[in-house]
Amino acid sequence: MLLEGNAAFLRGENNLGHVKAGDLDDLQGGQHPIATIVGCADSRTPPTILFNQGFGRLFSIRVAGNTVDRRGLASIVYAVKHLHCPLVVVMGHTGCGAVAAAEAIVDGKAQMDPSLEEMIVPIIPAVLDARRSGAADMALRAVEENARRVAEKLVTADTSLADAIKAGKLKVVAAVKQMHSGEVRFLEMSPSPAPSAGAHAGELEPA
Repeated sequence: MLLEGNAAFLRGENNLGHVKAGDLDDLQGGQHPIATIVGCADSRTPPTILFNQGFGRLFSIRVAGNTVDRRGLASIVYAVKHLHCPLVVVMGHTGCGAVAAAEAIVDGKAQMDPSLEEMIVPIIPAVLDARRSGAADMALRAVEENARRVAEKLVTADTSLADAIKAGKLKVVAAVKQMHSGEVRFLEMSPSPAPSAGAHAGELEPA
């Protein structure tokens, strides 16, 4: 449904023009989102528009750099455990300012701004992975690695997520939105957890 929604968006077939306040009437008793989107706070990357979805369809968690802290993890666990959301998508995007800031730190082109440290530090390992890869497009590779790393950490970040994956009730995937076109490209699936995997939410390390 997300793939179809993004394809429709790219064709200019935007269903959101038909969304109206009355659509909320059927949702007063609760929500049953089809996916949880862990996305960047960038104003150019709204999941609802990119995936052509209306009210009650997407449970969105957005922070610059699409990383996950403990509160973000708790929101994801809530969506999976209590709303029975079957899919978590970690969506980065090309031209991400947070990733670019981390690259500048790694490359020695900028000093760490203490006020942005919590945003930048979790992304640095992805930038280092990209540098080691020797990819032709380092910026794109860093964005992809950041999305992959966050998705992979979520697989074992909480027991309830690991259990849902093991039971076949949840998938966690990474994706990248192309800034120039709006196309969302899904990357490979994150691996399934080992039977003993699953840390408590309070033990989550920076993504």
